[in-house]
Amino acid sequence: MDKIVIIEGRKFRGDKEISAANADKAAIDRIKGSMDNMSLSDLKLLSRKLHSGRINFGTVLGEDFIEEVDKIIDSMESKEKESEEKQDLRVNVKRTTVKKPLKPDEELDAQARKILEQQEKTRKIILFSSLFVAAACILYIAIYNITKQRSSNTTDLLGNLRDQAARETLLANGENTEDKPDTIIHYVDEEEAPDILPEYIDIYNKNKKLIGWLEIADINGGVFLSYPVMQTTDNEYYLTHGFNQENDKNGCIFMDCDCDALKPSDNLILYGHHMMSGNMFGNLVKYESEDFYRNHRIIKFDTIYEHGEYEVMFAFRTSLKYENDISFKYYEFIDANGPEEFNSYMNEMAEMSLYDTGVTAVWGDHLLTLSTCDYQEDNGRFAVVARKIN
Repeated sequence: MDKIVIIEGRKFRGDKEISAANADKAAIDRIKGSMDNMSLSDLKLLSRKLHSGRINFGTVLGEDFIEEVDKIIDSMESKEKESEEKQDLRVNVKRTTVKKPLKPDEELDAQARKILEQQEKTRKIILFSSLFVAAACILYIAIYNITKQRSSNTTDLLGNLRDQAARETLLANGENTEDKPDTIIHYVDEEEAPDILPEYIDIYNKNKKLIGWLEIADINGGVFLSYPVMQTTDNEYYLTHGFNQENDKNGCIFMDCDCDALKPSDNLILYGHHMMSGNMFGNLVKYESEDFYRNHRIIKFDTIYEHGEYEVMFAFRTSLKYENDISFKYYEFIDANGPEEFNSYMNEMAEMSLYDTGVTAVWGDHLLTLSTCDYQEDNGRFAVVARKIN
């Protein structure tokens, strides 16, 4: 008895028919695999090839496939025709919708209303934009004042601690008692450093990055500037952080990370923001006036190890230089390699100075440089350089 097999719903008998049917099915499956990406025109071309016998099948499966392709084409043509009819309908509706012509007076009124509506819309946009900008400005000013006040309060508190400790030290020394302020032992590069001055112990215990205190008084007894000075291995940190390490646009006065207060370096460089409020080094540019210099000749800078007083030598404007620029860069002068290099640095700064103070320095002297931004040029800098009074 011949074997019977059902393929695609059709019965086939005998090995020959079954083999032919399997061959047709394989060919049909290959064609169907490419039909998903065929357009209507591609399908019509396929249909013509099937009907003409250019694609030939050996069993009834081929006839079924041809009928299936024709049905797909009919369905796609029907949908395409329906879509074209809807499009024609939309176009016809659009063409038949004709605005009723306005009378001259009505047309003028319509134009006036349109102008007024546009003006009102513009007015509202301007109003809301102005309110937004005003609110943003008020918020910025409020935050700025809060930050400024917080920075001032911290400085005042630390200054009071310093002054109180200094008074207690004087009192204890004057009475020759054994009850003197505690000293504190600390280490720098794993080596024991000198004792910290008594007036700075409490402040140092609040932040171990304290390296000193800067103060400039005027000849009338007032204080022009008074701040703690910090130092870390990162010259960027105290540009954006206050003494308590909180985010603060005022930052802190800080010593260049390459300067050594113990050695000490030939030149100790202190940086501070040029704040428009006058905080930090906001008023340092007043040294551009020779009259101001005469009333503020002496700068007091104590490291946490020793007291120090400096007399102003130079005040000058300059700018940051490119790395490959061979011109003098005051902010790179920390230690000189010898008397000739030291004297060269002195000559460079004397030439840049805005006036002659008559103060000079020689190899072996120690200097202090105060540096801040200067807004008279791009990347501008303003610096005041002073010599330590022995």
